[in-house]
Amino acid sequence: MTEPKLPVFVYGTLRPGQKNYPRLLQGRTLREFPARVHGRLYFVSNGGYPYVLPEDGTVWGDLVELEPEHYDETLQELDLLEEYDPQDEAQSVYLRRPTEVFLDDGRCRLAWIYYWNAFQILGDLVESGDFADHLKG
Repeated sequence: MTEPKLPVFVYGTLRPGQKNYPRLLQGRTLREFPARVHGRLYFVSNGGYPYVLPEDGTVWGDLVELEPEHYDETLQELDLLEEYDPQDEAQSVYLRRPTEVFLDDGRCRLAWIYYWNAFQILGDLVESGDFADHLKG
């Protein structure tokens, strides 16, 4: 079965202005929108990366529409970064799943999100739900 070509909701190091955006997304997107999802954001200090769990709360980020000509390649590179292997989800650090994303203008879109799957590693809750705020201190 072919996966749908959904936009991607990014909430951490892949957001515009963050460290992985220039390498993996810059120049490969059609549009980017501030957005939010239902969930809770956590941060692993040892390694410096965030993760989301589908819990009660709000996580802030960006909905990124990938350029069609780079879609498959970009999604594969994101899967590599997030250590997601669709052939071996049990050993994947993150799981890529479709989720509802809410835009500031009230629209709701379906998009990919990477949820945490490495439950042996626990992070600290980011109360604001915003990775950028967390980095500010």
